[in-house]
Amino acid sequence: MKNASRSYLFVPPVSSEMIDKALKTEADHVIIDLEDAVSLGEKEEARNRTLQKLLDRNGDKAICIRINDITTPFWRKDVETAIQGKADSIIVPKAESAAHIQVVCDYMEELLARSNISSSLEVMPLVETARGIHKAYEIASSHRSVSKLLFGSVDFSLDVGCEPDEGGEELLFARSQIVIASRAAGIEAPVDTVFTDFKNEEGLKNETWRSKRLGFRGKLAIHPKQLPVIHHVFTPAKKEVEKAEAIVRAFEEAEIKGIASISLDGEMVDYPVYKKAKHLLTISNQKGEYQRW
Repeated sequence: MKNASRSYLFVPPVSSEMIDKALKTEADHVIIDLEDAVSLGEKEEARNRTLQKLLDRNGDKAICIRINDITTPFWRKDVETAIQGKADSIIVPKAESAAHIQVVCDYMEELLARSNISSSLEVMPLVETARGIHKAYEIASSHRSVSKLLFGSVDFSLDVGCEPDEGGEELLFARSQIVIASRAAGIEAPVDTVFTDFKNEEGLKNETWRSKRLGFRGKLAIHPKQLPVIHHVFTPAKKEVEKAEAIVRAFEEAEIKGIASISLDGEMVDYPVYKKAKHLLTISNQKGEYQRW
């Protein structure tokens, strides 16, 4: 079964114990952060620690590696570590153009071609600058290895000089641009930014619902405490699943008879409604669960 993609928990590779703790959480994906979480003098040690954890891991927890920016001298060794350790994906920070992503993907494919390691990596560009938002479609469609976009609001806000607001109005355009670019490029729905105040559960809940309504289907996290809220929002409710099952069943029965528009419980069901219901069931099946409250 494909890993659920509701939550992506960052962990700094400062110790083996910290990585182990993250891997034991309920996060769908764990992001080992070789970029911002590691000082310049500790890059090599953090990389070695990460590789050892990748090689030693058991279970099916999906592990992502956030590599360093391609303008640094570190990113190539980060990619090598991800390939040697058979990580599930790499996150490319400061993604600002198709060329950025193509450089990383070409190097990744070159390493895979000349190694005996049977591995493939999904590439997830992290869009976190004004230029990245402007080039979002170009980034999303830059390479076949790109699976989804991630949004980084902290650096984006710093880049454009916007002021944080409870309602998130200052990030509405950027978020919508990422969602639309992802859909237009035909890749998976994007993953929303971190909520930095991990003690503010109500704020996290409001922001996560807002991002879901915009079209995001997952969220980055900085603390395990945030996972229950994120999972609650992005896991289809039982009544949603049951309704979708009824729509799909009724519509497919009608379609056999040559009917493409029906009424179900007072609501019109046509192809767009049917496809939306099918998509919800796909999400539910990937997660293997639904909300029971």
